[in-house]
Amino acid sequence: MEAGKDRSAWWPLKRAWLGLLLWLLTGCALCRTPLDCAIPADAGLAARTENAAGIYAVSCPDVLEISVDSHPEQNGQREIGPDGRIDVGPQGRLRIEGRTVAEVALLLSQIYGVSPTAVHARVAAYKSRQLYLIGQVAGLQHVVPYQGPETVVDLLHRVGGITPVAAPDAVRVVRSHISEGKAPEVFQVDLQAILLHHDCRTNIYLHPQDQIFVGETRHLSVLKCIPPWLRPIYETLCGMRRSAAKMG
Repeated sequence: MEAGKDRSAWWPLKRAWLGLLLWLLTGCALCRTPLDCAIPADAGLAARTENAAGIYAVSCPDVLEISVDSHPEQNGQREIGPDGRIDVGPQGRLRIEGRTVAEVALLLSQIYGVSPTAVHARVAAYKSRQLYLIGQVAGLQHVVPYQGPETVVDLLHRVGGITPVAAPDAVRVVRSHISEGKAPEVFQVDLQAILLHHDCRTNIYLHPQDQIFVGETRHLSVLKCIPPWLRPIYETLCGMRRSAAKMG
């Protein structure tokens, strides 16, 4: 048999095998439906912390914005120094590290001799602690400030949500415990259960320096392994499977 005829005879069979392989791959990749929308602004979660800023303990080099009724000369921003203190004018430097803004306001009211309601304090810049987002989140890998106790879903909403190819069953939080000299902890987070079924058991509260990993869907993982010339066929088969699933 001539070489050309041999190739032409085998090519339909090869195409059939490739088609079958891609069909099976699409089935594996689509067996779990990803969340194709951003994290909602109000997920209706009982575990949500509404007053995280009020619980936040300030630290160096956080920046506070302070205003004092009847003492406008004291209004302005104060950065917490390495000594854990802020400048309070003629009264010197006040140690506030580890306190909430409400506690700071109370201390300032005593220093200035005014009612606690006359002192207003808030965190203008969170600079002392961070959280690390890696994977399929808005903006991809980046560092965001820790702003007090918030859940995983709260954080994802704060940063803009997840990408369309994020896998809701591939989310985990790694807590290193380096400062305590302990072994790291890994927490699995089931976004699908949290958002669709209001099962908040895995919607944990985050600690400073936590690392939040959001994995990608099997569809994207498989697509990366397929040669570029086969990807249009694979995408077509994926679309056919999705259409069939919706009709079923």
